[in-house]
Amino acid sequence: MLLKEGIKLKKSCFTACGLAFLLLFPNSVISPARAQTLPKPKGLVILAVSGNISQRNAGDSAEFDAEMLKAMPASQIATRTPWHASVARFSGPALKTLLGAVGAQGKLLRMIAMDRYEVNIPIEDVARFGPVLALRMDDKELKIRDRGPVLLIYPFDSYPQLNTEIYFGRSVWQLQQIIVE
Repeated sequence: MLLKEGIKLKKSCFTACGLAFLLLFPNSVISPARAQTLPKPKGLVILAVSGNISQRNAGDSAEFDAEMLKAMPASQIATRTPWHASVARFSGPALKTLLGAVGAQGKLLRMIAMDRYEVNIPIEDVARFGPVLALRMDDKELKIRDRGPVLLIYPFDSYPQLNTEIYFGRSVWQLQQIIVE
């Protein structure tokens, strides 16, 4: 009898400890998409995600064309940037949405642009600041000459602490690849 009660107590402790961990560190893990497989891109691949991901559609990576990214729920950020004279409206899927779709698990995101510019972003930025993978600016599709087709943008006006060279550098334009580490 005591053995059974001890097992029940141990089991409930693990459950409580797990729940406490999730409550204390809700942003430590990106929730993967459940029982969903990624379709293959039909158009030109504009973004690839690799590394520690559970959902793939092309070998060791998840590839996305523009239509696949546009099909994700859109988020918007209206903010000033160092590169624009006035407030601009950016829209596209939240980075958190994309990471959830690929089942990302990690602590660091290595972002690589078309010109091979590379920057590391702590995964905590995703939940803390809600950056967006902008496909549009002021209702116009971003082209390569406009820092597109994918621009990672932070809500600079919503969080004054983002107005530093560190976060300006994390706003990668012409984003082409994300490696989850």
